[in-house]
Amino acid sequence: QEKELCECRWEGICVYQEYIMNGYKKRDKRENVDIEIKEIINIGKDCVVLKLKVNKELARQLMEPGAYIFIRSSESPNYFDTPMSVMDVDSTYGYIYIAYQTLGAKTKKLKSNKGTFSIRGPYWNGLYGMKKLKQVSNQNCLVIARGIGQAPAILVIKKLVENKNEVTFIVDKGSVESVFVKKYIDKLGVNIIEKNVQSEEGMNLVEDILKKDDIKLVYSGGSDVLHSSVIKTIDKAKKDPYIVITNNNEICCGEGICGGCTIRLADGTRAKTCKTQLDPRKVIERRVIND
Repeated sequence: QEKELCECRWEGICVYQEYIMNGYKKRDKRENVDIEIKEIINIGKDCVVLKLKVNKELARQLMEPGAYIFIRSSESPNYFDTPMSVMDVDSTYGYIYIAYQTLGAKTKKLKSNKGTFSIRGPYWNGLYGMKKLKQVSNQNCLVIARGIGQAPAILVIKKLVENKNEVTFIVDKGSVESVFVKKYIDKLGVNIIEKNVQSEEGMNLVEDILKKDDIKLVYSGGSDVLHSSVIKTIDKAKKDPYIVITNNNEICCGEGICGGCTIRLADGTRAKTCKTQLDPRKVIERRVIND
């Protein structure tokens, strides 16, 4: 932008910075790699967890909250690449866990795959509000997740616990009809509450916790409808915690190049959501106005 320093809002890899650090030579782009399927676990309604073997370097890179990869059957053409949040990582042995619900053509193709998978990554902009998530420490935090939105909540909870926060986790089975994340966080000392968060009773519970526990950060994992309900409840409780939400926008290339992820905020600003960190309130405000 012809400024004296870089002030862009992109999260993760900065192409220009990498170009400079690489001696003003281009760095090879991320390539699809065929990987081994170690285990396929059927959980809940039309929901699958994949345990995938990757190299340890990639596993370490995907340990951050908001990390995601593109995945498809090795036999499928590249336009079947599907962005998937990383649910959990075993960096010691080089395993990553991906959870998805079978809904459209791409996920149905994944479920029918009997061979190897092709993945591309790492990418890191699966959440909005990551800066606050990484900064908060020694505070009370509230994590809310519904349905398949439980998957990215695991790395969020691990990061919060790592930073010595007390975490209350309200989890809603949603259409998956299963709380499938319990075994991944059962040793973290998290207070787990099962509740239908889309109900009036569920949001009343959220409001009570906000008022009683001096919550410093609220994470919402699920649809934009859930995000909107959570933000309205925060305002109703007259509290001002940090807000972190899942990025639910369409993502195509993941590199900020194709423009398929571009949205227009309420003030007219255009943003490429696969890379740009945005204020969660502005993202939901834009949704509400457009709806």
